[in-house]
Amino acid sequence: MKRNLDWEDLRLFLAVAKAGGLAGAATATGISAATLGRRVSALEESLNVRLVEREARGYRLTAAGQELLLQAEDMDRSAQSILTWREGGSVRRRIRISAGEWTMRLLIDNLSAFWRPDRDWVPEFLADLRNRDIARRQIDIGIRNSRPKQEWLAGRKVGSVQFAAYQARTVPAGHDLGWIGLVEDDAHSPTGIWLKETHGTEAVITVNKAALALSLVRQGQVRMLLPVFVGDAYEDLVRITDPIESLTTERWLVVHHDERHRSQVREACTALARLLKQNPCLAPDFFPAPL
Repeated sequence: MKRNLDWEDLRLFLAVAKAGGLAGAATATGISAATLGRRVSALEESLNVRLVEREARGYRLTAAGQELLLQAEDMDRSAQSILTWREGGSVRRRIRISAGEWTMRLLIDNLSAFWRPDRDWVPEFLADLRNRDIARRQIDIGIRNSRPKQEWLAGRKVGSVQFAAYQARTVPAGHDLGWIGLVEDDAHSPTGIWLKETHGTEAVITVNKAALALSLVRQGQVRMLLPVFVGDAYEDLVRITDPIESLTTERWLVVHHDERHRSQVREACTALARLLKQNPCLAPDFFPAPL
């Protein structure tokens, strides 16, 4: 028979997950490793799911454990907010924003254009190609390349993204450079597919993240397909194609219907929309040129 869920078990599971094992969690919590092990086992029993794989060097989270970790972190943030409220302090909500790596770099480069430290929300940036689950509150705002289809999601179109091929401006005229190819997850992105179909045999270097290509292009080593908001930001790069129409994508802000009217989420969405509708570029002046 399943036990009722014990919130203290969740708190201790979070400590074990963050520490990567019982020893570190015992130091952090002051609770013995044996007791922590029993509480994790009790939580698994109450949920009827395996959360950790017990290995010689510690605990490794299962897929279910990784998912529960996200939920437990939410719980911990809420608990900390309640404590702050009880003590009379102002509660600042952490707004989790998910986007692809290029767009995330764009937001970080232009942070001061949409956020200041005196806001009552703070950004948490999650850069990846996964569509993190907004319905299950894994994130608060997703920046996506299409209108959301689920009825529980709301979307706001905030522009579009164009792609073109670039090389270093110092490459001599007529010099035929090779291309960068993409592997692993990025190989299945529209950029990766286009590169494989049009220049697959010309790939001289491959990377598993498109964002790794920028330095190589600026060094004059290769050509690469880049978002225009990336390539046009660098004076040492030059377009070698017009924007490729088939790769142009829309840009949408996506939130959960139940969250979009909450003041901090609404403020964050408004600030992000204002920035992205201006079609900004990266701010490379903040970063040194490659050697």
